[in-house]
Amino acid sequence: MAARLAILPAFGLLLSACAGPGPTDTPGSTGSPGVAAASPGSSAASAATTSGWTRAANIEQPAGFMTAQTGVVVTRGCAPCHPAVDTLMTGVTAGPAGLVTVGWILQDFSGASWRSSDGSNWAFTGGFPAQTLLAAVAANDQRYVAVGRDGAGATAWTSTDGAAWHKVSSPAFAGSPLRLTSITAWHGGFVAGGYVGTEFFSADAAMWVSPDGLTWRRALDSADFHGARVWGVAAGGPGLVAVGQTGPADDLGPAAVWTSADGLSWTRVPDGPVFQAGRMRAIASIPSIGLVAVGEDLAGDTGIVWLSKDGRTWTRSPADPIFGRSGIQVRIYTVTAGPNGAIAAGTLDSGVQYGEAAVWTSSDGLAWKRAPDGPEFLDNEVTAATRWNDRVVAVGDRGAPDAYQATAWLSPSGVGR
Repeated sequence: MAARLAILPAFGLLLSACAGPGPTDTPGSTGSPGVAAASPGSSAASAATTSGWTRAANIEQPAGFMTAQTGVVVTRGCAPCHPAVDTLMTGVTAGPAGLVTVGWILQDFSGASWRSSDGSNWAFTGGFPAQTLLAAVAANDQRYVAVGRDGAGATAWTSTDGAAWHKVSSPAFAGSPLRLTSITAWHGGFVAGGYVGTEFFSADAAMWVSPDGLTWRRALDSADFHGARVWGVAAGGPGLVAVGQTGPADDLGPAAVWTSADGLSWTRVPDGPVFQAGRMRAIASIPSIGLVAVGEDLAGDTGIVWLSKDGRTWTRSPADPIFGRSGIQVRIYTVTAGPNGAIAAGTLDSGVQYGEAAVWTSSDGLAWKRAPDGPEFLDNEVTAATRWNDRVVAVGDRGAPDAYQATAWLSPSGVGR
């Protein structure tokens, strides 16, 4: 959900009148190993739901977080429904120490991380310095790597246990403005994507590659990167495939796809009708299908799924009413491999408030089903998801725009059957 970083200016305006204290913890200073303690910000998971998905029973929040459910509301002085600390989850992965999710705290735009051993109980494992916005996380068999932005520049952090995090120092991240939006594990190491520029106006796509998450090289610049942003990257095709968008932020052009054999030299797939009037937000390699990219049309009212076997030739899944609803904005932020095909997720809303999380499943990438509506999805949005055993874990937030609360969901076993 890397693409959510593009809406930072709106968050800044929302919070400018509602400033409050952020957490004072340092990375790895709070949270118990793998098990979340009860917190005032917890939300109970349903014993049974129509969709089969359950909302996480317990998500530990940073110090100062209170909600109306406790009977005690800490406000910032502008509305009684505002908590002291607003949190969002933007990336999630399974790795050597279990499930790890990253995100950020709105009050000072500082990074945040959580860890879980069961997908239902999440321990807050520490805050990061101010202006460290974490967008995505991936893992190999040795460590987790989270990426995002550090002020005006790019940043990466590593952890072997999901609790103690260490900032990567690399000349590959030198210069500004730079943004890291996405990351994937590849060949025992990692590949990350992003862009040179800010959330405003035009930008140029950029890629980075690492053999271990600790040392990084920036990919060669080329004309194929100019005037575009990378929002997602996955293993597939000739080696790697990245997706994103062309055009300035206020006048988006066609969706864009790049391929690479080594992570250092990238070639953009030629424009074609399949990419017109579409916004690609995420990509995943699905064993039973191939490459699946997701997003929506530029009007924002119809979800789109793109399919490819080789990363170079793309088609769209057939149009389906389940990807749209009259008068409702659709954003498909994430796609991941599930136990029985592809799982895509995002949100439907009619403005900045009262969004509804949405989950779609497909065994072949062509025919899709949407999970039934239910209270577990109401006033929520899903921004990232990952497979975990025979389930899928999704993360995001709920309560916009007055009380952002980091939120997670656990799918039913064998989701997508």
